Amino acid sequence: MMRSKRWLLAVLLLGSALGSVSGTAHAATTNPQGFISDLKSPVTSVANQYKLYPSVMMSQAALESAWGTSLLTTQANNYFGVKGSYKGQSIAMPTTEYDANGQLYHTTANFRKYPNAKASMTDNATLLRGGTSYNPSIYSGTWRENAKTYASAANALTGVYATAPNYGSSLISIIKTYNLDTLLDGSAPDVATPAPKPKVYSKAKYYGTSGNQTAALSKDYASVRLYNHVKDTRAGITKTAWSKVKAVKGKKVYLDLRAVRTAAKTGNKTTWYRIRFAQSKSSQRYWVYSSAISFPKVTYLDGKATMKVNTKAGGSTYNHVYNSPYLAQEQESVKKLTAKSYTADNEAVKTQDGLKTTWYRIKVGKKKTWIAGTIAQPQYAQVFYTAASGKKTLSSKFSKYNVYNHVTTTHFNQQTLKWPKGSKKGTKVTVTLCGFKASNKSTWYRIRFSGSKTNYWVDARALS
Repeated sequence: MMRSKRWLLAVLLLGSALGSVSGTAHAATTNPQGFISDLKSPVTSVANQYKLYPSVMMSQAALESAWGTSLLTTQANNYFGVKGSYKGQSIAMPTTEYDANGQLYHTTANFRKYPNAKASMTDNATLLRGGTSYNPSIYSGTWRENAKTYASAANALTGVYATAPNYGSSLISIIKTYNLDTLLDGSAPDVATPAPKPKVYSKAKYYGTSGNQTAALSKDYASVRLYNHVKDTRAGITKTAWSKVKAVKGKKVYLDLRAVRTAAKTGNKTTWYRIRFAQSKSSQRYWVYSSAISFPKVTYLDGKATMKVNTKAGGSTYNHVYNSPYLAQEQESVKKLTAKSYTADNEAVKTQDGLKTTWYRIKVGKKKTWIAGTIAQPQYAQVFYTAASGKKTLSSKFSKYNVYNHVTTTHFNQQTLKWPKGSKKGTKVTVTLCGFKASNKSTWYRIRFSGSKTNYWVDARALS
């Protein structure tokens, strides 16, 4: 709340002899420089800690305590005339107040008694930073992030901290007379010192999993650490030694969460896993960097195939290949895939413990999902191959046909190739294999061009 005391009258009564409030209040002592020297350390330490102007705090202390000569200051280290008690300690002093009718009267009040000057400075700084219960920001005009100059901070106290109309100008006069801005506020006195930036933590995006997906500790596991959270994403993160979990290369781990961390400083992304060393989901869990984990090998192949799903096989579809480095989360039951066929655009072969399994990414509605090759089968065209050899030439209609890496619709990685440069009617090619495609009763040849080892499949009508 606004101080009801008139700072001049209160200090006068407590044993000081201030000059006029026009700016000469500091003349009450014969040794202002000694006062400034004695308080420089606590004032700068506390003011900088609370992001206030040291020059304003020093001038307030000088003005309120009559340069340290008031009885309240000499007997109780109370530089700001604060009433009440401090940690149970107080001192009774005579003072003068105004009554409800604006008349002066004499009384005795308890004032806070501090163990030292720094405690008094800290108490005042806490008031300026914390405000009152009804208005925590009442003194926010004195905060360095809000006041661009010490003068702005000093004037912000007028009519708020003290009722005297020239309170701020009196502080400014003291600051200018003794160059407190240069002495205490630093080399740029009129520029607010920004508050230290809070620690910025890295951010992590988390991805859930389904089932009991497993991997093993890699040969490099000991080069990283176990943590209770993804490293550097929050305060209070702790480490656990590998010896406490009896870790060895190849030890089986269970994974239930994946995280991609974006480093706060560099923006670099790294992958982390939450693991446990027992199948029970109530077992202790740890976060570890991806290099500590060895996953089954998974190779991916872009392509296209029409897939038929065996809904009676049971099982589920997943957002990734199950037990792959991405970890997989269940999406829906296979029983719900009731369409006659689906289109796959990616094939994955996973090798785990020497066993290879195939997975396909199919489109279901507007989303894509992964399904095991034991449940979904690609529908390839049937081709009967026979040995063939000899020479043929490109026909006059050869350019109407494409060349491929396989007979069309017979392999997942079907690719349309380009005719070799220089191909024209009559160009000789070598035939190395013949195929009969039953679905449309078409004949295909695998051919090579002179000087090339590349094989091309082409419809027989492109040759003569």
